[in-house]
Amino acid sequence: MDYKDKLKKIASLASELVKYEGVSLGRGVKTESNIFFDTENGPIVIGEDCIIRAGAVLRGPLLVGRSCRLGGEIEHSIIGDYTNKQHYGYVGHSYIGNWVNLGAGTSISDLKNTYSAIKMKGIDTGEIKLGVIIGDYSKTAINTSIFCGKVIGTSSHLYGTVTEDVPAFVSHVSPGNMYELPLKLAKKIQKAMMARRGLEFTEKDEELFDELFEKTKGEREKAGVKKEKLSFK
Repeated sequence: MDYKDKLKKIASLASELVKYEGVSLGRGVKTESNIFFDTENGPIVIGEDCIIRAGAVLRGPLLVGRSCRLGGEIEHSIIGDYTNKQHYGYVGHSYIGNWVNLGAGTSISDLKNTYSAIKMKGIDTGEIKLGVIIGDYSKTAINTSIFCGKVIGTSSHLYGTVTEDVPAFVSHVSPGNMYELPLKLAKKIQKAMMARRGLEFTEKDEELFDELFEKTKGEREKAGVKKEKLSFK
């Protein structure tokens, strides 16, 4: 092993064990240039095998699961495993589930213009700053904007501006304009996403999707979700 290989090995080990004050990076985390960690208000914990893109601004408290892609500005949030939030845009005071993909420019509001307490599911939380809850397997298109206090169900797809709660297995095109995401298509999309990470969509995953789709049927009916083919007209 020549000196160049030794340097590469040392750098690799250092990237796995590096600890900043108030920041913990799991093994295998890859960091690009000019990343800003702000731990003034709380620690930052990043799970193993994540990638942090150049120019990212991460503010604690922040907890991120394994194998995520991080970029833009993220603060005071919990992000599950295998989730992508790697482009510009803001996520704050939110819970983002597993296998979520946030398109470039997606931003989440966590503060009302009136500075009044935010309601979630009709309940006054008493919180002035509160973002959103996004269920597992959900996706947002580029430049999606989500109002504060919203709850997004499992395996839903968001486009444009979201001013209301979105049930599971729904394509939200615009306020009051929601279409049911077919179960077969939801599975196909998740299989493709997992394959990109070298993972298999298993029989257990199939069963989970079947159960979730059936159990959330009432939510879609109550919200007046359309069962016709998705249309952006």
